[in-house]
Amino acid sequence: MMSAVASANAGTPALGPNELQGLAAVMSLLAQAGGIDALLGNRQSEHRDKRLHIGYSEAAERLNIPEKWLRERISTLPHRKFGKFVQFAEEDLRTISDMHFVNPGMAAEREHESALMTLQPSKRSRKRF
Repeated sequence: MMSAVASANAGTPALGPNELQGLAAVMSLLAQAGGIDALLGNRQSEHRDKRLHIGYSEAAERLNIPEKWLRERISTLPHRKFGKFVQFAEEDLRTISDMHFVNPGMAAEREHESALMTLQPSKRSRKRF
């Protein structure tokens, strides 16, 4: 019986302590995330909220901004309105986040391009004799 187990494991290399430690860390992360399906987005984890819309306070918390900031700028932000009640859907929160995306590399490129534009002579410059 022991020889059958040994022959079955003969083709696979033995795992060392570092590999076992890494495997234990991965298993722990999977358990915390609710399994591989939750990580891959195949199903929602149990602790996820099932509501379709959320109010100001939770939207501000999810966006990590003050609730007052949302209230002051609501006319320029995507949202849902049910009578006098303002609500936010998941796509509204993503759009708000995308609206305020800043890419410093792109700003530096635009500044460089605008600096080059100021060095070009005007088309209406006077003619030289």
